[in-house]
Amino acid sequence: MGHDSDGFHGQVRAAFLGTPEIAVPALRAMAGSCGVSAVFCNPDRPKGRGLALAMPPVKSAALDLGLDVCQPENWKDGAAKEIWSQLKIDLAVVVAYGHILPAWMLDGCQLGAWNLHFSLLPRWRGASPVYHTIAAGDEETGVTLMKIAPGLDEGPILAQTKRRLTGQETSDQLFSALAQDAADLLIANIPALLSGAAAFPQDNTLATYAPKLKKEMARLDLSKDPITLHRQIRALQPWPGAEIQIEGSTVKIMSVGEIAPSDNPPGTLRWGKGGTWLTVGGNRAIELLVLKREGKPPMPSDRALQHFGKCGPIALIP
Repeated sequence: MGHDSDGFHGQVRAAFLGTPEIAVPALRAMAGSCGVSAVFCNPDRPKGRGLALAMPPVKSAALDLGLDVCQPENWKDGAAKEIWSQLKIDLAVVVAYGHILPAWMLDGCQLGAWNLHFSLLPRWRGASPVYHTIAAGDEETGVTLMKIAPGLDEGPILAQTKRRLTGQETSDQLFSALAQDAADLLIANIPALLSGAAAFPQDNTLATYAPKLKKEMARLDLSKDPITLHRQIRALQPWPGAEIQIEGSTVKIMSVGEIAPSDNPPGTLRWGKGGTWLTVGGNRAIELLVLKREGKPPMPSDRALQHFGKCGPIALIP
């Protein structure tokens, strides 16, 4: 893959580092616009009830593109460092890779190592920007093309793309949209990356942080106000998923609708011809559209709740 530019002449060797499905559009975009010498992703992992080894989506896409794939467990392994050194990478692009890149790697890329981060940095630095964007009720978000530097998502910014939010998105829906936005942003800025274009520093005084999601976050505090809970339920898709307990069974809330007044106490679940409504704080109720019982596929809430007998109300909180 050759590219002559004002800032770099000769054969540019580029690497792509990513693992999940949301990284695939950027990989395809990069492969089609400037070429990729090697792809790095996490190792194959056991998946499903049979725990058969499954390839990460990025690996599957890379093989379809005829690209070489490397899957180091971590970068402390001398063998991984040797593979990277032999490749003589000039430019690295990272999307949801899941590893902190060592200083020797960053220093060795003449054209830099760049991350496509799914927020408008410096807002929502960290592991879970999409969740926190929705949970906080942000009116817009986007993708940032940032040069990787020491510190948590603190590197200088080359470019950003913005997306207005409707207030109805789930995290998985927003991930899909931002994944394509990231690919488009990368294509638009490949010439700048290859020419060594300058990035501008972030304003650290405006930084907010997006800590990693935890499984215990799935349990909802139904005494909270409906807007906060509506955002949280949407933000928790696809993982860990918002959940409530009904008669000792865990039921995940997959989709929510409107918010309406309610005369029931917080933690009351009522369903019938008028729909399924979960009363929360502030004398308001959230419409539950799709639920998932343990071991069952997602289904409309009225069908899911038939398992628990006749129409509510059921008190979920004493």
